[in-house]
Amino acid sequence: MPKSQQSQFTDVFIQRLKGGRIPENCSFSVTDEVTADRYTVWEGKGFGVRVGKTGKRSFVGVYRFGGKVRKITYGSYPEMSLSEARQAHATAVNDRKSNKIDPGAMVVAARKAEREAETIDDLCDEYLRRIKKRSIDQDRRNFDVTIRPAWGKRKAKDITTRDIAILLDRIEDRGSPVMRNRIASLLSRLFKFAISKGYIAPPGPYLNIERLKEESRERTLTPDEIRSLWTALDTPDLNMDRATVLAIKFCLVTGQRRGEVAGTPWAEIDMENALWNLPKERTKNGKPNVIPLPALAMDVLREAETLRVRKMPLRPDRKDGRPYDPTPSAYLFPSPQNGKPIGAPALTTGWNRCRDLLGVGDATIHDLRRTFATTHGELGTPLEILQALVNHTPPDVTRRVYNKAINLEPRRIAMNAYCTWLTQILTGEGADNVVALHGRVL
Repeated sequence: MPKSQQSQFTDVFIQRLKGGRIPENCSFSVTDEVTADRYTVWEGKGFGVRVGKTGKRSFVGVYRFGGKVRKITYGSYPEMSLSEARQAHATAVNDRKSNKIDPGAMVVAARKAEREAETIDDLCDEYLRRIKKRSIDQDRRNFDVTIRPAWGKRKAKDITTRDIAILLDRIEDRGSPVMRNRIASLLSRLFKFAISKGYIAPPGPYLNIERLKEESRERTLTPDEIRSLWTALDTPDLNMDRATVLAIKFCLVTGQRRGEVAGTPWAEIDMENALWNLPKERTKNGKPNVIPLPALAMDVLREAETLRVRKMPLRPDRKDGRPYDPTPSAYLFPSPQNGKPIGAPALTTGWNRCRDLLGVGDATIHDLRRTFATTHGELGTPLEILQALVNHTPPDVTRRVYNKAINLEPRRIAMNAYCTWLTQILTGEGADNVVALHGRVL
């Protein structure tokens, strides 16, 4: 390498360097790398700027280590500033002289670590593999709907507090304070997990974010809305598959959570004794529950039995099509082709898509559960019985013990009373308002 002059580079000088030709009357030493169709201008002490054919400029350095001349690239201009490049070169020289470290090997290792650093997609996948809890499906959905679309391909270590604030503000601005709080809590758990597993260095992004105040929702469906909903669900031109229709009806009749309803296998149903045995693995509070099934619920189940036979694929000739499996589905509300449960999001999607036709105003599918509980209160159902039906844990020890000992008869009486009330709503006050329920007239 030719000996360089004593003057230093400036930003103006670097900006004037053009690709494809060596600068004339240059006060710095220049080496021409003909085979690579590029040249390098040297400031001195092994520090220079390499210019490619297209004009791309990169800061480089040369040094001796282990008796050999080695080269190192610090970064591209202007992404890396001139002062940053000089500092990087000074650090490399110091590491070589004082610490006996090959700076080029360190750069290669750092770049490899950057390439292999976990992305948010990687972190979410590992979190879902390692974390075991009942609400993991909800975490998975929040990852897929909110977090992955925003940051999926970014490195987890590069996510900043500002990134998190922007994402949460976006959720809040669309009028979803509750979801904003849920995502904030999920991000807190996700980054604590990342730190514990060594994916990012502590302390990570600042996550002690103030939660927004959540107002308790009190919306219930009116009798007219219930009647409109039930009638619309049986409308032939409704843009909703039959499994979703029956699952929504089952939510209204039983008062259980949409996720518990959507994922119900036939193994939990006792048709002979009209009981639904809900195991602790599928409940929100981890407590098993037994729900007596009234007449309307049994009507829904009898129709659901016809859905167990899977339909032939729409395009069996497609290369990516699944082979037809005639095995009856093991679930109450299956997907028509693969036999798997439709899932809670399908209920919400169908509800929102057909909201106007259903005639439910701004009600959500969870409001069916609130309607169930409110109606039981109006019908005089004892609190202990209602808590047992909706599987809410009583606040005091005495009630918890009593609740555990409740037999089925009081629950069945309460469910039958609710079913009678619901039937009266659906049929109206007089014979002129009778509507068809599952093919029979009440």
